[in-house]
Amino acid sequence: MAEDLKREKTRADFVDKIWGVFTSLKLVITLLLVLSVLSVIGTVIEQNKPLQEYYRFFRPETVDLFGRLGLLDMYHSWWFTACLALLALNIIACTMERYPFIMRGMKKQGAVLDEKLEAGLTNLAKIKYSLPAETVESRVTAIAGKNFPARPVVTEAENARHFFYEKGKYTRLAFFLTHLSVLVIFIGAIAGSLFGFKGYVNINEGELISSVQARQGENKGLNFSVKCNSFNVDFYPNGAPKDYRSDLSVIRDGKEVIRKTIRVNDPLSYEGITFYQSSYGMLPDTVTFEIRGKDDVPLGNVSAPFGKRVDIPGGDTRIEVADYRERFNLSDGSEAGPVVGVNLYSQGAPPSGIWISETRPEMNRYGAYSFEVKGVKLRKYTGLQVNKDPGVWVVWTGCIMLVAGIMMAFFMSHKKFWIRIGKDKKGRVEVTAGGMANKNKHAFASEVDRMVGSFKEVSS
Repeated sequence: MAEDLKREKTRADFVDKIWGVFTSLKLVITLLLVLSVLSVIGTVIEQNKPLQEYYRFFRPETVDLFGRLGLLDMYHSWWFTACLALLALNIIACTMERYPFIMRGMKKQGAVLDEKLEAGLTNLAKIKYSLPAETVESRVTAIAGKNFPARPVVTEAENARHFFYEKGKYTRLAFFLTHLSVLVIFIGAIAGSLFGFKGYVNINEGELISSVQARQGENKGLNFSVKCNSFNVDFYPNGAPKDYRSDLSVIRDGKEVIRKTIRVNDPLSYEGITFYQSSYGMLPDTVTFEIRGKDDVPLGNVSAPFGKRVDIPGGDTRIEVADYRERFNLSDGSEAGPVVGVNLYSQGAPPSGIWISETRPEMNRYGAYSFEVKGVKLRKYTGLQVNKDPGVWVVWTGCIMLVAGIMMAFFMSHKKFWIRIGKDKKGRVEVTAGGMANKNKHAFASEVDRMVGSFKEVSS
């Protein structure tokens, strides 16, 4: 029996410790600091960009490290989700912990101003009158009613009439409202993650697209097409981009249904899908290569359009232009200048990819072939982030709830005010009045002082 009690006590102590961790202030502060730091990192390292965008600013090894750590899509990584889940559990646990206390504060009235309650009021006042009790009661309660519109609870006890006024009772629920709002925001974010998508697409000037690649790698088809009519960019004197904008058209059933020039933070939305101006750049329209074979034998020139496979003369190999970078960093830290990324396809062998440099010919070999870039015709493209988020209105609802809860918590309070009308030992009418508030007590004390001052002005 003693062993059973001991095991039960040990189990209860363990549960209490776990519960104490989830309801601790240290946990919520730690989680908020971690999420703040992660959010800063997520702002510095732009999220969900195509890899070529990261290669423009970071070395390949750095991009690979970021990818392994989940920093390129951190808001959907398991560790970021785990932090949010812990924060949600902390909010739920804290709410459950404080629920009984909050509800007791709402239900407790104490309508009778007795000696025990008097001892707890710091702004208690007693006023004596020579007027009839009915007259005093009507005038005093009329003054109190201007500050407390709700009808008071009237109780007769201890040879006196007690009036209990209450205002802002439900402001105590601000605690629940703020906690619930955070959970609603989490639910909206989860709904957007499960039923929506985020992707990225490059559109060349004059071309249109009807699908985008989501962050998971799959293509998401659209019920319409988006065309980039034109793209323009303005620069500061130091060369930094000042403003870049895309003139986009939404095409449906062969007709233009909407057209808009988008900028950063001024997107285009259609059928719940939003297109944000994210980046821009240049991609080759056509690249001309001079190709040599075994023993450096010239094989001729080949013009390869972007994204199309072209035969290399004198063999069974085909070449495809897949990428272009104005600056390319090698693994040793040196720069290779402008490079063209190509895929090479040979029968009986898996596809291979190499970078062909305009300035580093030692890079430009594949098997028996060597390549030299003879000409590159570039075309501007606009980079768009595409977002479909059906949970966005849930998130906005949570944000509105959060603001309302914060306003209630900081600017509203639960106020209680008591009036007792009886008679003193000499038979004179005596009014005893006082109040209390759960927040902003100094302001409420001034409010009570003004009411008591008005009570004293009641004609005698």
